[in-house]
Order: sequence, then structure tokens, then C-alpha cells
Amino acid sequence: MAASCSTFPFLAQSEFEGACQDLADRCTSAQNIGWPAIRLLTKSDGTSLRITKYVDVSSSREVPALEDLEDSQDEDPEALVRATPQPSLQIDYDILLSPTYQVPILYFGLKWHNHGPLGLDEVYQYVVPERYRQELKSVGVMGGISMGYHPDSGAPAFCVHPCNTADAMANIADAQSVTPGSYLLIWLGLVGHCVNLHVPRELFA
Repeated sequence: MAASCSTFPFLAQSEFEGACQDLADRCTSAQNIGWPAIRLLTKSDGTSLRITKYVDVSSSREVPALEDLEDSQDEDPEALVRATPQPSLQIDYDILLSPTYQVPILYFGLKWHNHGPLGLDEVYQYVVPERYRQELKSVGVMGGISMGYHPDSGAPAFCVHPCNTADAMANIADAQSVTPGSYLLIWLGLVGHCVNLHVPRELFA
């Protein structure tokens, strides 16, 4: 039986890395979990986990009416091409250990073919389920989701701030029974559902 977390509700670096490996292994053995790709990223200063998924946004995009497109084509033949929505939005979720808070932290970036950088408005429109939008926006001055720089790549990225993670974990989990592997799954269930990253039930088997 795996040992419980040594510093609960926090997570030691070695425990975090073991939990990432465990989650990657679970995803490899499970099938049809809805995550097209999951990768363990190992660097000299630590390990992180990347989960990639795609969100269908064609139904939520504002598509101009056909007659509007025909009118605009008279003035701009390329209007129809530009107005055609891309069917899916790629989201790369990176799970790292926060050196400040000693808990996992979720960074994520959005990629949309032939589209410029997407801002926080698009995150709330396409990534955050409607029932969580107000809750996230009301957390702190900047909101539960903020924009900064990815600590590994240095590229602009969004993150779910980890300041309340330890308290949340302490309130819902038993220190004696939580292993690093179950800690990461519980945490991912807490944080992920707010940003369209739902934990497949197969991973809890």
C-alpha cells in the first residue's frame, strides 16, 4: 500500500513527481478517456505533466448569416473564408508544483489554427463552463484565473491560482489516507472541472 503524503495538505517535490508518473501510467493503461495526449515532461529542475485536449467551439462561435456573407463578398471576396469557424480549440494543460505554495498549479494555453493570441475573455467563453464563470471571476482582485508567464517556457499562459489549494485539500481529504497519487487526482478534480478538464472516472479505478 502506498504511503500517505508526508506534508499533507502540501506535496513534496519527490511525491509530486511520483504522482505525475502514476497518473501518466494510469492514462496509458486506460482507454477512451477523452484526453488525446498526455506527456510527462522531465527537466533538470523537476517534472511536470502535460494534458492536451480539444474543445469543439463551432457551435458557440458567432457565425454571420448567409445573406450577410453574400453581401460582404461583394466588397471583400475573402470574407467567406475568414468567417468560416475553426471547429476545435486546442488546450494544453500543464501541471507543475508551485515552489511557493508547495501544491500543484495548473497552467494552460490555447491554440487555434490561423488565429492570433486568445485572451481572458475567450477563456471564459470557450474553456470555463458557464456555471463556474462568476465564481472564478469573484475570487480575488484578478479572479481565479490569471495570465502570466509559464515558468518553464516563459511564454504567456493562463493559470489557476493555487493560494486556496492547501485549505481546500485539507477540508475534503483525510491526511492519513491520501497518497500522492490520490492527492493529484483529487486536486485535478477540484481544479480541472472549472476549466473544462474533467477527470475520467476510469482513472479512479
